[in-house]
Amino acid sequence: MLSLRGKRGSDRRLPAKAAARALLAAGLAVTLGVAAAAGQARSKRRPGPFGRAVMALAVDHTAPATLYAGTGGGVFRSVDGGTSWAPLDPEFAGLSVGALAIDHTSPTTVWVGTGAGIFKKTPAGARRMAIETEMGGLFVGALAIDPSAAATVYAGTGSGVFKSVDGGGSWKQVGHGLTNQFVTTLAIDASAPTTLYAATNGGGVFKTADGGTSWKAANGGLKSAIVLALAIDPKAPATLYAQTVEGVFKTADGGRSWAPANNGLASRFTMTLAIAPGASETLYAGTANGVFKSVDGGANWIAASSGLTNPFVMSLAIDPSDPAVLYAGTDGGIFKTSTAGLSWSELKRNNDERRGTGD
Repeated sequence: MLSLRGKRGSDRRLPAKAAARALLAAGLAVTLGVAAAAGQARSKRRPGPFGRAVMALAVDHTAPATLYAGTGGGVFRSVDGGTSWAPLDPEFAGLSVGALAIDHTSPTTVWVGTGAGIFKKTPAGARRMAIETEMGGLFVGALAIDPSAAATVYAGTGSGVFKSVDGGGSWKQVGHGLTNQFVTTLAIDASAPTTLYAATNGGGVFKTADGGTSWKAANGGLKSAIVLALAIDPKAPATLYAQTVEGVFKTADGGRSWAPANNGLASRFTMTLAIAPGASETLYAGTANGVFKSVDGGANWIAASSGLTNPFVMSLAIDPSDPAVLYAGTDGGIFKTSTAGLSWSELKRNNDERRGTGD
């Protein structure tokens, strides 16, 4: 049986397989890693994300061959574009990981959101942040780092948003109007970093213009209050895409009004979305039925899943130096394309890892 903690004090127990699908149906995508992990015999697994639910992916912008994968059984790192993998730190073994964020000023510093709180991994090791006690152990499924001040970090949890302005040394809950919302994703406006958007499970989208002090609903036109992810156009930050259980929606006015952007999107249950670096009209949507691609800002979509033998896509990441290279995290491992989605291949355990010891 599986124990899943959401809002403070709650504790629900479900069989692992049923829990995974039930949470998806409810839109609680950030906790699927917990359910997926429960069915895995970790003691018999070798290092790597192979066969695991991959809830989060992050690529180092200074060294794009370095890739991090957050799974239902810890965090793994590859330094060769996914050919080989190793656990990032023993501290993460067995933890369900819902979010990853790389410090843009110090790429060896990686923030990890888990079912046991938030961790900060540096070359000196991994350290659990004080936020864990303040949150009461709530699942951290969203992270955002201020692009102008890396010591300012936001964490989305099952009870709203927490903020640190000293690199994780101290935290406080922020968000008048957002306190009790289950936050699934955070998106920050790089041109105005005090402007953030929070996607929630059941409350739609919220927006702050004052660094999280106060939030207002930004849901005009959204047909679903269950929003699994957000993506913000880096060239035009008033343009955002919201991924919901009713498909993708788009706003061009900072969330005041939204319109469906689903033409050709065969699966309305979208889990994740990525915008191509340098070509913001090109988007990829990870869905329950594979990857879809748009080259016109979401107006039209086509399937881009050839070779994607596991179509349940939960996370996406794009190589910032080569936008034709994408990684797709599924509920059973990672796939890679070097052709902008024309064809995919599964990242499999290499011979050295097969001979290695189990994790």
